[in-house]
Amino acid sequence: MVNVISLIKSKTVIAFALAVLSPFVTNAQGTYPDRTIRMVVPYNAGGGTDVLARSVAAATSKILNQSVVVENRAGASGMIGSDYVAKSKPDGYTLLMTAADTHSVNPHVYPKISYDARKDFIPIAQVGLLPYALVINPKIKANNVQEFIALAKSQPGKLTYASWGVGSSSQVAMEMLIVMQKLNILHVPFTGAAPAMTAVLGGQVDAMFVPLSLAVPNAQAGKVKILGLGAPKRFSDAPNVPTLVEQGVDLNTSPWIGILGPAKMSPAAAQTFAKALIQAAKEPGLQEALTKGGLIIEILDPKQFGQFLITEFDRWGATVKAAGIKAD
Repeated sequence: MVNVISLIKSKTVIAFALAVLSPFVTNAQGTYPDRTIRMVVPYNAGGGTDVLARSVAAATSKILNQSVVVENRAGASGMIGSDYVAKSKPDGYTLLMTAADTHSVNPHVYPKISYDARKDFIPIAQVGLLPYALVINPKIKANNVQEFIALAKSQPGKLTYASWGVGSSSQVAMEMLIVMQKLNILHVPFTGAAPAMTAVLGGQVDAMFVPLSLAVPNAQAGKVKILGLGAPKRFSDAPNVPTLVEQGVDLNTSPWIGILGPAKMSPAAAQTFAKALIQAAKEPGLQEALTKGGLIIEILDPKQFGQFLITEFDRWGATVKAAGIKAD
């Protein structure tokens, strides 16, 4: 009898330990994940979000013991890939890794958007913030954001700024500054970040908000001047670049980078993936890869990310409305 009781106790302890330690969800269909997960990136391969997604996919694959593969479905400012995930089977095997553009900006810019950013997705995790820096052509006579603001006010309508498209986060970032400071700066949209930045480098356009990962090497080469970082804090890989807040301009132009799933995806599966990301983010390898990609690592779990998405939807939307930004 003593041996039987001991055996029962041992099995109970083991079962409890396995339940606590296992990061996976067990349901009628099996253990999640039990096959390859597709992580859709709604932008071209090789772009900033794509590079970050591939690092996240590789790191979470190791934690989940299943392959996480990146699939690019680019087009329409990220709306094609986002719509694809929204309409995918909500089984947890088709996820979306995207930037603020698709869910905090596009719904306010495009009148015929094919998905509901707030109803058609479940938040899984924020990966971090992508800090945007205000850069200007070296010929512009300003060395900090306050001097740039003063210059713009002294010459209304004369200065220009580039973006990678109407309604893009790069345009809305600059419009945040314009609306706040009541400036008159002409927008010159381009069909991508590369031609927009080239125009600033060549002096055809005066200024632009770009990811810090693009701003720093060009500043080091003397091709642009960085006036400030639109982020809550300085970036660890560019500690000498001051924030706009430090210079008296309370402005955050950093889009979020995060992971979402179809609306009816199991919350337990979402939590499982989020836990895998949180665990992976503790590894120096992923930290280095994300930081090198220009990301301020700031992991939020499903609940935290969901709450953050609400405030970001309103924050970016307020600028879009105030600036009158609309796309066909």
